[in-house]
Amino acid sequence: MKTPNERLSINAYLVFFLIHTAQIGLGIVGVQRVIFVEARQDAWIAVLISGLWIHLAVFVIYKTLTSTEHDNIFSLHTFVYGRIFGWIANALVIAYFLMAYTSILLGYVEMAITWMYPDFPLWGAALILIVLTVYALYGGGFRLVAGVSFLTFFMTIWIVIVAFQPLKYAEWIHLLPILEATPKQMANGVLKTAYTMLGFEVLYIIYPFVKEKDRVHRYAQLGVLLTTFLVAVVTVIAIAFFSPKQLDVTIWALLSMFSIVKCPFIERFEYVIIPLWLLVILPNLLMFMWAMTRGGKALFHIKQKYMLFVFSFLSFIVAILFQQRATINEFIDQVGWYGFWLSFVYPFILYVFVRIKKWAKGSAK
Repeated sequence: MKTPNERLSINAYLVFFLIHTAQIGLGIVGVQRVIFVEARQDAWIAVLISGLWIHLAVFVIYKTLTSTEHDNIFSLHTFVYGRIFGWIANALVIAYFLMAYTSILLGYVEMAITWMYPDFPLWGAALILIVLTVYALYGGGFRLVAGVSFLTFFMTIWIVIVAFQPLKYAEWIHLLPILEATPKQMANGVLKTAYTMLGFEVLYIIYPFVKEKDRVHRYAQLGVLLTTFLVAVVTVIAIAFFSPKQLDVTIWALLSMFSIVKCPFIERFEYVIIPLWLLVILPNLLMFMWAMTRGGKALFHIKQKYMLFVFSFLSFIVAILFQQRATINEFIDQVGWYGFWLSFVYPFILYVFVRIKKWAKGSAK
């Protein structure tokens, strides 16, 4: 793939917003219960372990991208596996982004329908979000994705302050005893955190578009650090706020905590948060769809604006296959499992393969 020209490139500091907003999406709304079921009151420790793992994975991704002239995952796959197997590996990456995009789409639609619009058809809500994605990306491209990530970060960061409101009802005894979870429970907690913390793998694709390459790693790590901090804090608040029995059955813990916030002019504060949360997931939707079109261009040598319609149609078809909450949750779990191996494990394997391939080429010379 050709290196992007200066007009399409962004400054390195925007990597912080791209990585962070790619990670913070729908998962943080309900991940507290999912981790708590596995690791109980040590759930926040599982989040911290997951964050440390991601910091290491980001470091490995950066070292992989800078070790050869191949500065994106699609080119790396061709370099390591050859033309045919590299094409297959790239197709699997695109499939992951398609699944991730559709899971975010379905998750938000399900939440909005459950809390606010019970009679609205799922296919209609999914179509609205897909059309919004196409409209934004058709004339905008990557620089628009970066701009949206930057703006939505500052437009929604105040939600973090509101999330501290339930602290006045917190029972800190719920956090004790510490380190009671077994290694297996902690590992399951880390695994369940994966879906919420996914998104940092887009570094494989956005790296060629950054001007100051030497600063990319620093800002990517800062983005991951903020994500880890926010998820850990919200998890601690949820454990302290709910009783263990309540948290076991509270699907959207963060939304439930927002319901106690009282404003003199707003009767149900969560009715403000749910529409506003569209701004939180919008960078996710744009980033994953753009990554798909970028991959489609690498595989099929077709312009990204045409691939945009192809992948939007495929996402809509996949979305309408899931109508029940149970099937949607099962699909999201599968995406989390797929994403765990691709984002948490595969970067280490790919780095080893790149080093071996580079050594083999050097020896051949």
